[in-house]
Amino acid sequence: MSGLLDGRCLCGRLTYRCDGEPLVTVVCHCKDCQRQTGSAFSIFVVVPRATLHVGGDTLATYVTVGADSGEERQRQFCSKCGSPVVTLLAEQPELAVIKAGTLNDPSWLSPTLEVWCGSAQPWLAPIENSRRLARGLPA
Repeated sequence: MSGLLDGRCLCGRLTYRCDGEPLVTVVCHCKDCQRQTGSAFSIFVVVPRATLHVGGDTLATYVTVGADSGEERQRQFCSKCGSPVVTLLAEQPELAVIKAGTLNDPSWLSPTLEVWCGSAQPWLAPIENSRRLARGLPA
């Protein structure tokens, strides 16, 4: 898996690498992820927070309270190009959520979990063989 968990923002001024193994790859259908991505969902890789290393001088954080979850989210992004890169979850501080579109090589991704399916767009088919939750990540 070496080299698969590294990535960058759109302009390249913000980079990251993760020394740990991914815990799960998730598709999130919550309203906040839809708004942040400008799409119907967000795909992310959950990793142990201590294994994630972010570099560059453009890291910014926008704190939200989830419209669906009611929990605080630290949404980290590049202040130069605006790319969302990482989200930190108040209720699971030991985890980091890497936005999959920022990975240098996302070809290995295979989501196995869909969350906030109650907010999923009705025209979007479920992912085959994925576990679907009406609400957020399991504890």
